[in-house]
Amino acid sequence: MFEITDAEKLRDAYTLLAFIRDDVPTTTAEQKTGLAAFMVSIKKEIRAYNNRPAPDSRIVEERGIDGYIELVQLPDELDKVNENDAAEWFRANRYYEFYPTAYDCSGQRFTNWYKLHRRCGHWFAYHSVSFDV
Repeated sequence: MFEITDAEKLRDAYTLLAFIRDDVPTTTAEQKTGLAAFMVSIKKEIRAYNNRPAPDSRIVEERGIDGYIELVQLPDELDKVNENDAAEWFRANRYYEFYPTAYDCSGQRFTNWYKLHRRCGHWFAYHSVSFDV
C-alpha cells in the first residue's frame, strides 16, 4: 500500500506516522482499529526498506551527463579465482558495450574502463561508465 523506494519516501512514511499518531483524532473503536492496521503496514514497509540487502555496487564519483565511476563487488563465488577469471566474469556480466546507432546522442551507457582489485579477500572493480550524449 505505502511502497518505500527511496530516502524521500522513507522520510514521508515517518512524517505520516507522526501525523497519524499525534494529530488525527479518532472517536470510534472501528476507526482506531483501521488506523492501527494502517500504521502497522507502514511500519512493515519501513522495516523492509531499512533491512533490504546491501547493493553490490555504489557510485563513488558522479560526473553528471559525463557518466560515473562505481565500485562493484563481484560475487562471493569468485573469491578464490584468479584475476583473469574475475575479469572474464566482469566482462560477461557488468561490462557495457557500445553499439553504434544511426542516431546521434542515443543515451546508451558504455564502459570506458574498469580496474579489478582485491579487498578483504573479495574481488572489486572500479567501473567507469559514460553516456552517449
